[in-house]
Amino acid sequence: MNLILLIISSAGISGLLMPASVKGVITYYSRSIGDEAIFYNPAMFGADNNYRLNIYYTHTYASMKNINLGLSRKFRYFDLGISIMNFDYGEIEARPDYPTEDSAGFYTGSDFYFGVSLAKSITSNGRIGIKAKYVYENLYIYSDATLGFDFSLAYINQFSGLSVGATNIGGTITIANESVNLPTKFSFGYYRMIKKYIISVDLHYRINSSSFESSLAGEMMLTKNFEIGVSVNYRDQLYPGFYLAIHHHGLAIKYGASLYPYNLGMVNIIGIGFPF
Repeated sequence: MNLILLIISSAGISGLLMPASVKGVITYYSRSIGDEAIFYNPAMFGADNNYRLNIYYTHTYASMKNINLGLSRKFRYFDLGISIMNFDYGEIEARPDYPTEDSAGFYTGSDFYFGVSLAKSITSNGRIGIKAKYVYENLYIYSDATLGFDFSLAYINQFSGLSVGATNIGGTITIANESVNLPTKFSFGYYRMIKKYIISVDLHYRINSSSFESSLAGEMMLTKNFEIGVSVNYRDQLYPGFYLAIHHHGLAIKYGASLYPYNLGMVNIIGIGFPF
């Protein structure tokens, strides 16, 4: 039993490291512009004058799944966004490495996040954003909660965008007497438009593990309403990402996929967004 609890507690708020939306499989920090940035980069988050709802469903390895909602609206002095994320680990089999690889049983768990984002233009091209989030993790028979914050600055003009910031600044989650810090990251993102193409790059430094993550992506507008993107990502190892999106009169349908590391296999994401 102690070995099972150790495996459970080492999961460590894994939902915050998984893609929350379709752009999460490519350069999500630099290119999750508009209302999709509510999940990643608050300075790049921009809302419409109407309420807009985005719904994303992600299927990962085995029975693991992720359902995320984003609600946004522009007000006079700022853009407001609310995000609700639920990552379900499903039924996970524990297989210790030592002294045996035999199954040690199954456990279930989930992560829940509720966030409020505020973004505001501070110059003609500069923006600032902050997000406060409530983080709750439930694994096996244990649970705990804490608060986290995202902060970023962005410079955006007609052809390019540059953003820097920090993500998941906050407290710790304690599960079965094991404390885990939120996966804090310092991030840099840049994109450049060249005719109908967009080249973008993300660079992240993870504080807890003293490791780097990066992504390089290319996007293209095939038509006025249809866009695609591909990327090469690195998180301990290289892996690809792909997405496509169809827009029509405010309605957006998106799909993304990635062959994720850590033996998670193919990650598939589908999303829909619409104003009301």
